[in-house]
Amino acid sequence: MRWEIVTDPLTESNCYLLEEDGACLCIDPNLPKVAEEVLPRLGWKPELVLLTHEHCDHMAGLAALREKYPEARVLATARCNEGIQNSRLNMSRIMEVYLHFNGHPNQKYAPFVCQPADEVIEDRAEFAWRGHHFRFVPLPGHTPGSSGIFMDQDVFFSGDYLLPDREVVLRLPGGNEEEYEKITKPFLDAIPKGYRICPGHGKRFVKEEADGE
Repeated sequence: MRWEIVTDPLTESNCYLLEEDGACLCIDPNLPKVAEEVLPRLGWKPELVLLTHEHCDHMAGLAALREKYPEARVLATARCNEGIQNSRLNMSRIMEVYLHFNGHPNQKYAPFVCQPADEVIEDRAEFAWRGHHFRFVPLPGHTPGSSGIFMDQDVFFSGDYLLPDREVVLRLPGGNEEEYEKITKPFLDAIPKGYRICPGHGKRFVKEEADGE
């Protein structure tokens, strides 16, 4: 499997592109240039799009990807699917304010919504793609629709959890500290040592220890 990572210079969000036999799986299409520039340059054809959660900086390129590659199917949890269709829940309505307080004053960011996902996951789900095994796990706290995505036996796409040198943000629209402490934090702590963590922001790393070690 070949990888390509596209990082948004403004929000520092990561889009992961995974390729097998010319086909591509895309996790969090963060910028229109993923569809307009990166995939054509690589010659990869997206078949499947997965969303870790509903925030705009992780799916601002979704509409462009669907327009250029209408055969690509989008999978998301039910709460994530609800959020991408709402400019308040996807945070695009307040993104200019958020960016202002994060070092980008006077940055324009137009509110937007996306069309519904092609397949909605109500709870945990498992599926295969091109010989690889994927598992969706709902992990509320950062947003109602946040999920972790396991690939095979040693890779975990963590969305906006397990960010290097950053605390989990629970105060944005839909954030829930109680659910995070009760459900998500124990789950993340128990991910086995040695897993390759692919966060929504920052560089990939290997988990050094599980809870209790």
